[in-house]
Amino acid sequence: MAETKVDQLEFGSPIVLAFEIDESQMEGLNILRFNEYSEEWATFILLNRRNESNQPAHNYDIVFGPIANDRVGVQLWKYETQSIDLPTLVRNLQHMKGITFQYFFGTEQAIKLLKQL
Repeated sequence: MAETKVDQLEFGSPIVLAFEIDESQMEGLNILRFNEYSEEWATFILLNRRNESNQPAHNYDIVFGPIANDRVGVQLWKYETQSIDLPTLVRNLQHMKGITFQYFFGTEQAIKLLKQL
């Protein structure tokens, strides 16, 4: 991904930073977890993508769920342009191969738990 971004920008060098987190230290944080593509996941992703304010669209410290990469973005666009409905969006995403997950650390409290490798 780092190499792809450098190619897109046509300058710079790819850099990858690695972090670890002790999940036992996450107790007490406001965490939202999506273990698979779902209507709730899609609604949450769209809520964030449509947020035009400088304020977060939610108050979660950490969000974990399927990554919304370019392939997912195409399906979200189809839903937003009303080419498909929400159940079809989720069904299309569930049939894609190679689901990967990501973490979002959205508050100072959550970020402080990250330890750079």
